[in-house]
Amino acid sequence: MKRYKKEEEGKLEIGLVMYTKKWSLSLDRSLCKGCELCRLVCPRYAITLTDSPDIDGKAVAPLVDVDENKCDYHGICAVVCPFNAIRITTGGKDELPAVKSGVFPVLTRDIEVDRERCEPGCKKCQECCPLGIITVGEDSVDIKKDYCASCPVCWTECPADAISVTKFIEGSILIQPDLCPDGCHKCLDVCPVDALAADEDGKIYEKDNNCIYCGACKLVCPAEGALKIERTAFRHSPVKSGAWNRGLEKITSTKGLMRELTAEGTDKAREAIQNLNITKKGGTV
Repeated sequence: MKRYKKEEEGKLEIGLVMYTKKWSLSLDRSLCKGCELCRLVCPRYAITLTDSPDIDGKAVAPLVDVDENKCDYHGICAVVCPFNAIRITTGGKDELPAVKSGVFPVLTRDIEVDRERCEPGCKKCQECCPLGIITVGEDSVDIKKDYCASCPVCWTECPADAISVTKFIEGSILIQPDLCPDGCHKCLDVCPVDALAADEDGKIYEKDNNCIYCGACKLVCPAEGALKIERTAFRHSPVKSGAWNRGLEKITSTKGLMRELTAEGTDKAREAIQNLNITKKGGTV
């Protein structure tokens, strides 16, 4: 058995090589925004974040690192990454073992464009997309869906209401300007999805509708309590897993976990009622 770690051309790669199989995790730093979700959810505590120095007076998101001696290559971090910056391969093939084994769900996110409603010559969605994943042609709108973080900036800015976005994280963000250090714009510097802005007085305010609650802003905020993020729910495929519940509690809160368990209980009750009605209709009750 051999473990390795290397970094080149803006990509971190770790791996585990055995006689018959190889596992690897790669992190594309051009896609990574230095948020906290991967670190929070990792059950092996293999992911760490290191503060990055400012560049030209602007804050830089933390640098993500992965310990090759702790990673188990289940891909839980890749499941929750909003930017698809993490890739897991097993035997040379892309795979998410945590999803394949039913331990973790697939997170539900989507973006759709109704071309019939688009205004001729309009490129507003391309111009406003904070991640640069939308390209408008003469007769097409090309979206790199795999890299969409499901922020609804394009949806909000579209003048024809031709775009719909399904956010996969629900939550809230709150900034208390009175606690912010004078002239500090660190959170604004690192926000990847245009969810923060500065008013005429230079004070930062939140655009909650745009926020994906990734936490990158909170990590660089120097004032405790000035910026608060709460994740309350994740949209995902059906799953019944203790590992998912534990992961959910880490990235949301106990309140978020209770909401999930309550929803599961409601689904079970609804299913029981449906089964009872079916049985009655069949004449066996």
